[in-house]
Amino acid sequence: MKIVDSQWHWHPPALLEQHLGRSDYPRASRTDTGYLYEVSKDEVWTYDERYTDLDFQVSVLDTVGIDTAIVSASVAGDFSDRPIGEARELSILLNEEMSRAQKSYPNRFIGLAHLPLADTHAAVEVLDDAVDRLGLRAVLLPGNVAGRSVADQRLWPLYERIQERRLPVFLHPTRTFRAPEALPYRMEVSLGYMFDTSFAAMALIVSGVLDRFPDLVVVHPHAGGTLPYVHGRLEVYRQKGWWPEMRRPFVEYLQQLYFDTVCNEPETLELLIKVVGAERLLFSTDYPYWSTRKALEFVRGNVPTQHLPGVLGETVLGLLDGAGTGRAG
Repeated sequence: MKIVDSQWHWHPPALLEQHLGRSDYPRASRTDTGYLYEVSKDEVWTYDERYTDLDFQVSVLDTVGIDTAIVSASVAGDFSDRPIGEARELSILLNEEMSRAQKSYPNRFIGLAHLPLADTHAAVEVLDDAVDRLGLRAVLLPGNVAGRSVADQRLWPLYERIQERRLPVFLHPTRTFRAPEALPYRMEVSLGYMFDTSFAAMALIVSGVLDRFPDLVVVHPHAGGTLPYVHGRLEVYRQKGWWPEMRRPFVEYLQQLYFDTVCNEPETLELLIKVVGAERLLFSTDYPYWSTRKALEFVRGNVPTQHLPGVLGETVLGLLDGAGTGRAG
């Protein structure tokens, strides 16, 4: 049984070096063990070898028994609020690093393409470069684009290209559009992140994106954030006519998405399976922010045995089969 981790994070030193000396957030500084990366005043990460060293990460994969990791730079890979020239250069740099990881460690890492989403034309160009030149087969989509919705119609040509090229989209939280004063007490990562991707996925649903691009594959992280647990309430408002673009009940759109297993309660996973089905689940650890061993034990202990092969790897490998082979328009 091949085990694939669908949410794994690597922060290439080459990218962090580009953030040294910045006065604005995000910024980086060197430490004795690696880097200090400051997303904002209240979100500061210490990136040691667990976050930056591919050799160390391979040793973790080997120790736990994970065959392959699908890799992104998490919030460090969101350049939406940068000038477009800088965002484009950073996206290409990061994509080249992801490609290097794939080539240096065959079959151990699958890198996600990071895009300069503030400009749709640039995003499409960087996407094609990531696929054609660098061999990347999936895309990272942040929960918002510098505070704007990911369902904005200016991005629809990008979704059309992603669908054409058969590339799975992996959502991930980023800096939220809430003012820091609204999320004190370290609530940004612990709670705000869950709503960031929930707003993103809901926008893709209610705006008509998922109907306009029915073959678009979207993976929602962290067991779906909040949507699987409030879909009944949302259905009430759909029936009131709030979202005329929606053609089906809300839950049917959720069942069109995929969800990773990053959560910490058996009852959460149980309800998620009840709402969307185990065939829509992808094993994930959220390494190095969460424990790989505990994540694997959690899934093995709480997913019905007959569904384990799919959840642990077969489903996501099916999504990636043929990814990137579609022709660019």
